[in-house]
Amino acid sequence: MSNSFAAPLSPEVHAVDSNSGLFRHLVECSPSALLLLNQQGEILLVNAAAEVLFGYPRRQLLGATVEILIPERLRAAHPALRQAFLSNPSARPMGVGRELNGRRSDGTEFPLEIGLTPIDAAEGQLVLASVIDISRIRQAEQRFRHIVESSPNAMLVIDQQRNITFINRKAEEVFGYDRKDLIGKPLEILLPERYRALHPAMVAGFHRSPSTRPMGAERALFARRSDGVEIPVEIGLNPIEGLDGGATLACIIDISERKRVENDLRRSNADLEQFAYVASHDLQEPLRMVANFTELLSQRYQGQLDAKADKYLHFANDGAKRMQRLVADLLQYSRVGSQGKPKVRTAMQKVVEGVLHLLEAPLQHCDARVDVGVLPSLTVDEGQMRQLFQNLIGNAIKFRSETPLHLRIEAQPIDETSWQFSVSDNGIGLDTAFADKVFQMFQRLHELGRYEGSGIGLAIAKRIVERHGGRIWVDSALGAGATFHFTLRA
Repeated sequence: MSNSFAAPLSPEVHAVDSNSGLFRHLVECSPSALLLLNQQGEILLVNAAAEVLFGYPRRQLLGATVEILIPERLRAAHPALRQAFLSNPSARPMGVGRELNGRRSDGTEFPLEIGLTPIDAAEGQLVLASVIDISRIRQAEQRFRHIVESSPNAMLVIDQQRNITFINRKAEEVFGYDRKDLIGKPLEILLPERYRALHPAMVAGFHRSPSTRPMGAERALFARRSDGVEIPVEIGLNPIEGLDGGATLACIIDISERKRVENDLRRSNADLEQFAYVASHDLQEPLRMVANFTELLSQRYQGQLDAKADKYLHFANDGAKRMQRLVADLLQYSRVGSQGKPKVRTAMQKVVEGVLHLLEAPLQHCDARVDVGVLPSLTVDEGQMRQLFQNLIGNAIKFRSETPLHLRIEAQPIDETSWQFSVSDNGIGLDTAFADKVFQMFQRLHELGRYEGSGIGLAIAKRIVERHGGRIWVDSALGAGATFHFTLRA
């Protein structure tokens, strides 16, 4: 806690006699409690703020020694402290590094800060004491300590010399130390040895521009426990102004369990992708045989069997073809994560133009009009971007209304880090209750046979967008068209 006290009096004020009206007026008008003492510690002058602070009328204080305002347990030692100050008088705070307490007329004690200023007067050297009640500051500190102590995260307070001045219970648990073994120690004790030499420079950089922020954004951070085990952590830094000349509150979260779950999920997803790829790839050959032979049966025996047999062959052939499409789409879905290409700077305008050229025939068939806004260049997997726009534009063609199709493709920046794209149509639309369902695998909002497709196209689009760190959603209403929005990082 920094010591606050009245500013030292200027040489001109030093020259003012203590009985002058100007000096008395300055003392009386001060918002701080002021006491003027002689070398024997007798109180010569008291202002109104001192009467209020200590609860004494000034007539009881004038002529009394200053020890009347000090708790009884501290009075015996005070004259020696007073003489030590007079042996080397200078304007300075009193009691630096230790707690100071005053005593009111009712016997209650309170924490305070005192500033001492020597004054040369005709009757000898006097001392002007400026007294401030810091009870509210102490209460705020206690609340702060209580909040920090009860935090579910490890919390440390570090001074500007990188020494640990406070830790909470959770920090003891995370790092395996008793707090007495950490208080006063340099913060580097909690770092892996390979990082310790670089850390002072990093701390100095933080102090040059202190602000509340996460530490080590976008890189792995590790801490070291008392047993030498390293743990992955996340750290938030908060500068605390005015606390012991400036300090930093560090909030530390042990993310070992999160990392374990993420790694398990990553392995599980990789295994699932591999399974989907192998299963769909291996299913293609027997499905091709079923489809080919049912087609041959239909061609050779069409009309030679009864009507029911012809119908059954048609059902078998149609089912085999639909299964082929489903397996092909499933294989495509599995490849989004496992066989994605490296991301490169790509002109999205050219990607959309290429997709529109590829879909030129079905677009002409439905007399479509396509408006394309100015699109940015982004770092993406170009092949997956073509697939994304092909799926969204193909979706608009499939679910068009009886009026000529009108497509709008636009993009606008959200901030410096991301863009939002939209693909809008005037098709049949969909009920908003199903807005999330359309992105799930094998989900169809219409009866089988009315519209072609396996129900995986939008699930693939969602997976592509998420692989690029974005999200996708749809705004729509029945009969009013649909707008598919998705975001991509800049």
